[in-house]
Amino acid sequence: MPDYRTIDIEVDGGLLHVGLWGNTGPRILCSHGITANHLSFQGLADALGDGFQLIAPDHRGRGGSAGIAGPWGMAEHARDMAALLDALNIDSVDLMLGHSMGAFVTVVSQAAMPERIPRYMLVDGGLPLFDEVPDVTPEQLIDAIIGPAMQRLDMQFESAAAYLDFWRAHPAFARVEDWSDALENYFLFDLTGKAPHLHSPVNKTAIVEDTNSQLMSDIIPASIEQLSGEGWFLQAPRGVMDDAPLYPLARVERLAQAIPGLTVCALEDVNHYTIVLGGNGARQIATLLRRTLKPGS
Repeated sequence: MPDYRTIDIEVDGGLLHVGLWGNTGPRILCSHGITANHLSFQGLADALGDGFQLIAPDHRGRGGSAGIAGPWGMAEHARDMAALLDALNIDSVDLMLGHSMGAFVTVVSQAAMPERIPRYMLVDGGLPLFDEVPDVTPEQLIDAIIGPAMQRLDMQFESAAAYLDFWRAHPAFARVEDWSDALENYFLFDLTGKAPHLHSPVNKTAIVEDTNSQLMSDIIPASIEQLSGEGWFLQAPRGVMDDAPLYPLARVERLAQAIPGLTVCALEDVNHYTIVLGGNGARQIATLLRRTLKPGS
C-alpha cells in the first residue's frame, strides 16, 4: 500500500486539509465530489499501489477543511488547488482527476493553469448536465440530483454504526462487493460531534453556492472553451441512485465533439458513486492511469 499522510496549508479563509499518498512517480492532483472528502480516493490509491503520488484536499467547507468560512465556487476551489501546488513546491502535476463536482473544479483549474495541469480526467462530472438551466433554486437542484447525500446534512446520528447503516441503505451501495474498509473509513471521516448527536461537518451553504457555480453559472461553459491538452471523460452507466446515468453516453459523446483532445471512456458495472468509491471502479480508473502515465518515473 502507498504511504499515506495528511498536511494542512493556508488558503484564503483558513486551513485546507490535504491527503497525500505515495512518494515517487507521476503526480495526480485529485478533486472530490460535492459532499465528499479526500478519502474518496483511498481506493484509487490502493488500486494504483506504489509508484504514483496522489494529492487530494478536502475542499473548503468539507471534511478537515469544514472550518473555512468561504468564499465558495469553482474559481475559489481552483485557486485553492494553485495554492496547494505552491505550498508543495510543485510546478506541475502529471494529471488532474476530478470526480463529480471535482470534475468541474478540474475543468476550471485546467483552463486557468494549463501549464501546471497538462492532462485531466473528468470522472462522471465536469460537463454541463443540462442544455438549459432548470428554473429552480440551487438548493432544489442539488437536492433533486443527490437526494439522501444532501438530506443527511440536516440529520443527526446516534452512533457511527447508525451512520454507516444510513449509507448501507443507499441504493448506490446496496451491492455487497462495493463495500470495503476504504469505503467505511471514507464515511466515518465525514462524522463529527458526540453521540447521540453525530453529524456531517459539511457546510450546507458551501454546497448550495457551489451548485450554483458549477451548474447554474457561465464559468463552466467559459472554462470548457479554454480546455487544452489531453483529457478523458469517464462515464458511469448508472446514476446517483444506481439508476439512469447522470450523463447518458450519447450526450457525453456529443459534448465531447466540441472539446479538442477529449476522449470518452464508458466504464463497466459502476454507478456515479462506485466509479471511484467501489473497488471495481477504482481498478478500472487505475488501469487507465497506468496506460496514460508511467509509474515509477
